[in-house]
Amino acid sequence: MKFGFSRTTIARAYREYRESGKTQNLRHRCGQKKIMQERDQRRLTRIIKRDRRATLPQVAAYFNARPTSVSVRTIQRNIIDMGSRSRRPTRVPLMTARY
Repeated sequence: MKFGFSRTTIARAYREYRESGKTQNLRHRCGQKKIMQERDQRRLTRIIKRDRRATLPQVAAYFNARPTSVSVRTIQRNIIDMGSRSRRPTRVPLMTARY
């Protein structure tokens, strides 16, 4: 274990390289396919920017008006991944005195 991998892993990678001439990681094919594509994410961004005060169920209703059916949780996850966060306005002292 000089390389930080088990002896079996190194032997398997070496054997695959000898047989096929290349090593390939097939993990990018694992897991469930994404339900929202890039186009859907752009559409979600437009919906959010159009009405910033809309609640999550309202955004989901606007989004699902088209023939797609996405859960509220999926929309919430995508909004967070896009970097959009909800913020509450804070009270700060005024810069200038009022009349």
